[in-house]
Amino acid sequence: MPAHNEETTIGELVQACLDQPYPVEQLIVVADSCSDRTAEVARQAGATLVLETNFADKAANQNHALPHVTADVIVGFDGDSRPEPSCISLMVADIARGYDATCSSILPIQDSGFFIEARRFAYSLGSQWWRLCQRQVGRLQVLTGASYAFRTDVVRAVGGFPNGLISADMDITWKLHEGGYRTWYTADALTLTIDPETWAEYTAQMPRWAAGYFQNVLRYRRLMWNWRSMLTVGTAMFDLVTLWWWLVVVIYNLTTWQHLSMFRYMGYWFAGHTALTMYLVSRVVGWKKALIGFAPYTLLNFYNKYLYTRSMFREWLLGRHYAAWTGRSGRKTVITPMTPERRRGLGCAGAIAGTATAIWGGYLGSTLLWTTGMAASCLIPLSMIRLSGSGQRRATPSSLTIAAPSAGGDATRELPAAEVLDSETTLQLATRR
Repeated sequence: MPAHNEETTIGELVQACLDQPYPVEQLIVVADSCSDRTAEVARQAGATLVLETNFADKAANQNHALPHVTADVIVGFDGDSRPEPSCISLMVADIARGYDATCSSILPIQDSGFFIEARRFAYSLGSQWWRLCQRQVGRLQVLTGASYAFRTDVVRAVGGFPNGLISADMDITWKLHEGGYRTWYTADALTLTIDPETWAEYTAQMPRWAAGYFQNVLRYRRLMWNWRSMLTVGTAMFDLVTLWWWLVVVIYNLTTWQHLSMFRYMGYWFAGHTALTMYLVSRVVGWKKALIGFAPYTLLNFYNKYLYTRSMFREWLLGRHYAAWTGRSGRKTVITPMTPERRRGLGCAGAIAGTATAIWGGYLGSTLLWTTGMAASCLIPLSMIRLSGSGQRRATPSSLTIAAPSAGGDATRELPAAEVLDSETTLQLATRR
């Protein structure tokens, strides 16, 4: 159980695990960079072993605990989560069926609130649709880090929990896909977790998830050519792109007053989509909660798509990587700067594209195209000179310190930011040697 300042929840988590019908051989809590009584409360609640670290990194904490594990199955929970009865039994049963890793369903532990209702709706829809489809084709996008089960020998075989990306949970998932291991989703198992309740908390967490998604797709891009990966990641990308295409079509037709009949068919589609979505969610939380959560989920879905689109361009096009996050760890957001080589390359590409557009506009006699092309050929290269990252909430380090536990104690290594986020190499620095 990796935990950071979780004194209010860690005791309940430990007790919930001890109360599970499945016998727990060890219960290890890793209290990371805690300034409260997390470690003390965990010991009092009955944890077998409490490790206190200062990594400020989830994967490093999991790897720090890995040498102490003696059982053949690792079950992990976030420090602010609580498994429901039989959660461990159900996940371990799927491991016994021959799967190498699995995860449970997730729901918010809080009862109400705008963001809570939206997340409850999203979790419920995912458990009845997205995850079941991904499980069917054998390509889960992410084994939920808040509640998972792995075969211990499999985790050790892949070198421990991979480090270096902002989203460690998706990283270990695709590391297992890369190794040919079998993953599963234990839909009937349930874990409750604390979700963001305020705009500040929500906007701190979601950009990290968005950036982590595209970092992982980039790192494991060679796996994306597999048909299973194309079905899972490809449909997610299709969903992202079509939302903006739909908005463009709607705005165009409203401004030009053309093809208005399409709105009737869009209404049919929206009604059918809403009915199906509500039905699926109601199977998990009931019709009342489904009705309450539909509007918050729909509104935040547009914001989430914006975050994912922005992260895609920043991570893939600009090469600026999300390296640390605000979160409850209290650290400032760190986004690595664009390299000079990438700035020059994008500037040249923009100038060439702008010039080509201007020439094409002149050939067609289009003043709009010509003006747009000339503006792009001038403005894009100029903008590349200034896009190096700035602001109070964003730091642009040339290097990052990575925690690397060793037999002699805690050690750190200073590495270039580009190396830390290298998409070709999965860092194993936090694995005990």
